[in-house]
Amino acid sequence: MKQADQIIELLQDTSFPQVVLLDGAWGSGKTHFIKHHLKSKIEEQFRQKIYFFSLYGISSIDDFRDKIISLSLTDKEEASVFAKYFSKAIDGAAINFGERGVGAVLSGAAGAYKYKLYGELDDCVLILDDLERVADEKLIKNILGESLSLAESKNIKVVVVANEDKLNCKNDIEKVFADKYKFNFTHEEVASILKEEYTTLSDQLANELLLNITSIDSKNIRVLKRALSKFTRIQQEVSQIENVVLDQALSRILGDIVRICCAKFEHSFSKEKIIDAIDSRVIRQMKKNKGKEDNEETSDYEKLDAIFAGSFYGSNEKLINYCCYGLYEFTNLKVELNLPIKQTLLDAMKSPWVQNQLPESEFQEGVLLLEKFISSETDVDIYEWFSICDTYIYMLTNKVIDSKQYTKTSLLELCGDVDVNRFKITTAEDEFEYRYRINFYDDEVSKKFYLKKADLDALKTDNKNSEFSQNFQLSWANVKDDVYQNLMHTPIFHNLSVETVEAALRSWSNEDVFQFVRFVKERYRFNNIEDFFKSELEALKTVYLMVDNLQKELGVGLKVASLVELHDSLLEAHSRMEKHISAKEKSAS
Repeated sequence: MKQADQIIELLQDTSFPQVVLLDGAWGSGKTHFIKHHLKSKIEEQFRQKIYFFSLYGISSIDDFRDKIISLSLTDKEEASVFAKYFSKAIDGAAINFGERGVGAVLSGAAGAYKYKLYGELDDCVLILDDLERVADEKLIKNILGESLSLAESKNIKVVVVANEDKLNCKNDIEKVFADKYKFNFTHEEVASILKEEYTTLSDQLANELLLNITSIDSKNIRVLKRALSKFTRIQQEVSQIENVVLDQALSRILGDIVRICCAKFEHSFSKEKIIDAIDSRVIRQMKKNKGKEDNEETSDYEKLDAIFAGSFYGSNEKLINYCCYGLYEFTNLKVELNLPIKQTLLDAMKSPWVQNQLPESEFQEGVLLLEKFISSETDVDIYEWFSICDTYIYMLTNKVIDSKQYTKTSLLELCGDVDVNRFKITTAEDEFEYRYRINFYDDEVSKKFYLKKADLDALKTDNKNSEFSQNFQLSWANVKDDVYQNLMHTPIFHNLSVETVEAALRSWSNEDVFQFVRFVKERYRFNNIEDFFKSELEALKTVYLMVDNLQKELGVGLKVASLVELHDSLLEAHSRMEKHISAKEKSAS
């Protein structure tokens, strides 16, 4: 490995004390490099003993010296020799080396004998790791001075391993080190190291890992190990799901996990900032194109946009929680990770990845299927239709096809003009899936999808109100359960015409009217009703006036008694809400 060869060259230069700084950022793989490459290379070149240890936890210069003595003594093959050597120097110390070990015996050794041992240290290489983790700056300076002294007076070479950016004693560093070596692995070397450790990574996944870490310029082995540990669990789960396009699914999941972990643990972005950057990306790009970009926090957004470029557009909070905090909250990986599924030719055409696995004849047939779907399919899922338009635009933009039927411009116009009645009304399950599925290549398609989705939601509300209105007019019993379970604190009177309510009260049984009055009394019993029912204010007034006229018209009877109570309850709710709203408006002004 070239890094080892270059450090050997620095240690061979005897014109200065042989003290070399191996400088590298946290997680760059310095310790891995030393253990797996540098130590063996030094032993081969210099035929000297190597003492390698971390300075983390060293509390004094005597502690530093004791550590070196301890390491040199443990290399003796015969513990009895060690025991004999110390038998006269240790007062009350156990001489059974096997019982207490070097550290325990050293702790009782007289200072003079330890000094003698330390003075005899020679012909070796010291590799001192984690210098920046020594808490006391004065102690760092003492360790550097001691290292220089050993190299000047003995046949001792010293390699100090540190992240120089985290050290403040710059002058001492310049005085002590004849040479510095700025350490880093290439992306290829990082991928190779990780593939060797994580045996579940196939050659294809190792290539995907390399593509991703090159794209985001990440070489932090510690962070990437954390990402791969997360990935390995999901890889096992996904591999057991039937009909998944496994290579595509795993490649995409690996890329997403690597990018999330990089943002969180290498660049220290919070989960909330990651989600915000991903979800606001399209809107921010639109503002930028219109010259309305907000410069606040631009730098953070730029970093995160660079990390997640080419990844997903909509944030997946469950995946982000899993990567950031280890919370495995998945219940349906197929849906929640939007896994590609092996299905029909049309399904295959939705993915450029799978398109490239098709024979040319099937691909051409698939293009015709896309065009037919776009032009004539009805009662279709709105996301599916826009997704296919998006795929077609991607194919046009990247010159995969040269279409005579559509251009990008004409297809975008179609996305904006498409009749919302072509789409089926979404269910609650559909809405659940949308949170994980939405992922467009083209920002304009994404924008037009959300506009049409809003129109579809409005149509869905109108249809739901119309259906509710019809059922309400038939009888209170028809809608009672739905109202109690789902609409107790949701405005409804502003969606019911006064004519509908009047027709209902006229046709309902006495029992229906009686139970409806009980509901109304309970519904407006609490104090801050305006926070929930403000939109009903005018409707309540219209309804209680209608009820007053109706009960006068009917004269007497069980239903009339209920209508009187209904009028009073609606009037009281309206008056209280009006008063509270007025008070808040005065307070605000």
